[in-house]
Amino acid sequence: MKPPAWRADAHRYPHTFTLQPRYSDEDRLGHVNNIAIAGYYDEARSRFSREVFAAVPAAEISRIVTADSRVTYLAEVFYAGPEPVVRTGILRIGKASYDLAQALFQGDACVGVCTTTFVQASAEGSSPLSEALKEALGRWLVEAPAVAD
Repeated sequence: MKPPAWRADAHRYPHTFTLQPRYSDEDRLGHVNNIAIAGYYDEARSRFSREVFAAVPAAEISRIVTADSRVTYLAEVFYAGPEPVVRTGILRIGKASYDLAQALFQGDACVGVCTTTFVQASAEGSSPLSEALKEALGRWLVEAPAVAD
């Protein structure tokens, strides 16, 4: 399913992470393989999460787990092209979960998007996000249009 057009706008995402592709990411056609691209999103999420969580007292965060992650490939990524850049931001903040939006760019082209849902979990199941965590996440909101196209 094709994502809304606004997801391909780099300026909507507040966090930027530039990657250096590894030789092992390349396939015989000079493309970066899809598994490596999923890893790019994962690495950018990790870097982003470290920045968010650094602003929250450790006692305010329990176990954050991935509930869902969806990658949409929009174009080929080339090993020999410009360095890939992952742009990241918070798409939604709920009671016990939040959605993270990412877009992968090579040069000026958006070559893919990824949406990941995280849930704060305890031994009993999901648990509400603390106000401190919600506030920290809110600083990184994606500038989505009021009505998605």
